[in-house]
Amino acid sequence: MSRAGSTESMLRWLLLPILALLGLSTWLGCSSRTDYLSPVYDTCYTVENCVPSATLCEPLSVEFGGELWESAICSLTCDIEGAVSPDCPRAWVGRFGSCYPSNIAGGIGETLVCLEPCDFIEDCQLGFRCLGAADLCGLDTASCPIDENDAICVPGPY
Repeated sequence: MSRAGSTESMLRWLLLPILALLGLSTWLGCSSRTDYLSPVYDTCYTVENCVPSATLCEPLSVEFGGELWESAICSLTCDIEGAVSPDCPRAWVGRFGSCYPSNIAGGIGETLVCLEPCDFIEDCQLGFRCLGAADLCGLDTASCPIDENDAICVPGPY
């Protein structure tokens, strides 16, 4: 192989990771990197444990399998209720958070808060479970504030 051929081959291998990173950043969207890397929906004991963009350490408790599971997450209030609310920071799954009354997941009152969206249990952190409207509201999904095709991370067994 000629020297020009090996240089060309090496340039292709160097460009491949760069193109992969550009593709990933395009797939994630045009928002800032901190939207994805900031653990807004992390567990907390007080709001001081949270990143600066979070204004709440929201206590949650959900009954699952006959046991009460409790924890608290860093969050913030929101105004646009529903799945994929633009009021809520993006989660690790790449979507904006879901904006629902905190009492749907055992929170205090009917304040609208950002909750971490999920598709699978693996999308949630340890000590949390991915549950949808039927799981959280039972058979009465018509009056459930959670959108029918949405699911959020709530305290529960992993």
